[in-house]
Amino acid sequence: MDDFNDFTTGRNPGDEIDFDAAAAQFPDISLDGDIPAAPIPARTNTVGSASSDFLAFSPRQTAVKVTGDDEIEKFSSEFPELDIPTSPPVFQQQAPTFGAPRPQPSAYTSTPILTQEIEEEEPQVIKEWREKQAAEIAKRDEMSKARRQNTIKEAEQAIDEYYENYNQKKARSIRDNKDAESKFLETLSDGLSKGTTWQRICELIELENSQSKTIARSGTGTTDLTRFKEVLLRLKREGESAPGASGF
Repeated sequence: MDDFNDFTTGRNPGDEIDFDAAAAQFPDISLDGDIPAAPIPARTNTVGSASSDFLAFSPRQTAVKVTGDDEIEKFSSEFPELDIPTSPPVFQQQAPTFGAPRPQPSAYTSTPILTQEIEEEEPQVIKEWREKQAAEIAKRDEMSKARRQNTIKEAEQAIDEYYENYNQKKARSIRDNKDAESKFLETLSDGLSKGTTWQRICELIELENSQSKTIARSGTGTTDLTRFKEVLLRLKREGESAPGASGF
């Protein structure tokens, strides 16, 4: 049993474990560069130790390097972090949206590059077209103004002619009415100065005989004027001897 312990531990029985020597054989690994190779332990020539010959081999020295640091530094230098400006929150009164989400303002909507207006000069053809249109509009305005003035002038002349004709017709009608009035009064005065009252009545109603201006009427409620006309004609024939011939 003691021989087995000597073979596995590689040390003589009764020796204590040296932790410092063991830690020196395994140094710390650094990720910044190459990892140093572990020191080769010295071969011990312990007589009667089987573990020394078994573990005494020459390790292959391989340089270990952590990859990725150069690529990370290159990427960081080419693509630096962007500083996105933060706008202060805007508090607005919420309106009913019927369950629809309210669109939120984006920090990229007010970018000066996107909102900048590019002023482009108009082509010469467009300028000439605008000038031609302005000239035609001005010409049409002048023609419309002239037609309006002409229409107003013609309307004023028509109104003046209407009132002139109206006044002439009015004056002529007044004159004719006055002439007719004077003639009627003269005839009335002459009629009152001659003949009896019954003669003047018969002349006024143009009654020459019993059939004068007699229209036959039929139906209920009609009046026969034949007898009345015969009475007027008889009084007319009696002359001054008729009752009421000289008036009342």
